[in-house]
Amino acid sequence: MNMKKNISNIFIQIMLFLLAIITLFPFVYIIMIAFGKNVISTSTFIPEAFTLDNFKQLFTETKFLHWIGNSFLIAASTMVFSVILVSVSVYVFSRLKFYGKQKLFNFILLIQIFPLTLSMVSIFKIFVQLGLLNQKMGLVVVNSTLASAGLIMLAKGYFDALPYEIDEAAMMDGASIFQILVKITLPLAKPMLAIVAIQSFVIAYNEYTIASAVMTAKVESMPLAVGLQSMITGQYGINWSIYCAGAVLGSIPMIALFYSLQKYFIGGLTEGGVKQ
Repeated sequence: MNMKKNISNIFIQIMLFLLAIITLFPFVYIIMIAFGKNVISTSTFIPEAFTLDNFKQLFTETKFLHWIGNSFLIAASTMVFSVILVSVSVYVFSRLKFYGKQKLFNFILLIQIFPLTLSMVSIFKIFVQLGLLNQKMGLVVVNSTLASAGLIMLAKGYFDALPYEIDEAAMMDGASIFQILVKITLPLAKPMLAIVAIQSFVIAYNEYTIASAVMTAKVESMPLAVGLQSMITGQYGINWSIYCAGAVLGSIPMIALFYSLQKYFIGGLTEGGVKQ
């Protein structure tokens, strides 16, 4: 019995080791190219020489600081709006009773199922009609809407698990629905709200599909993902070393965010699946 258990553990360890190598290889490859000298093709595996000039050129010859600043602004704004939208929406779905609640909740689920690429024409036309084309606020609005739709599904399970007796006791003391939400429910749901804030920030920071269609007029106004893409297909020509240098620096904030707040990811996601 112990022999079989040991063999099983060894097999699991080997599989996890191979999975780690497969997962880390793209990151290691990008880092090598970022420090590589005169890399003009992605077929290069190990650069002939290494240099820091790629990072220097990234700051002096591109609009990298503008791009990453735009992404932070868009992501932070999206995070604020998403937390507000999700908090109010989930409280309504979890605590209040009204006609058509289940149908409305199912409609939000359909938003997640509908492919984003099929709605790009409609989104672009809405941007044009509202004068939001090449405006950061337009991306904030659409990112907040799309992020909130998915996070409502996640947060509802957490809110459903909160005892409703607390709300009833507050109502008996004369508290309004708004007071219950702000002073009782939201403080109890802080772990899940942290998940909503973090994930909405990450979604907006990494979003490319919509931004690539509506943020193309000025290089300075592009978010990071679109700006990096312009280094391959736009005015900067093809310089894979500088592109990878930008990708490495652009990923550092997300890596730091994940590792510093990973306990919220694990705890909030686990507790959010307690009850649906």
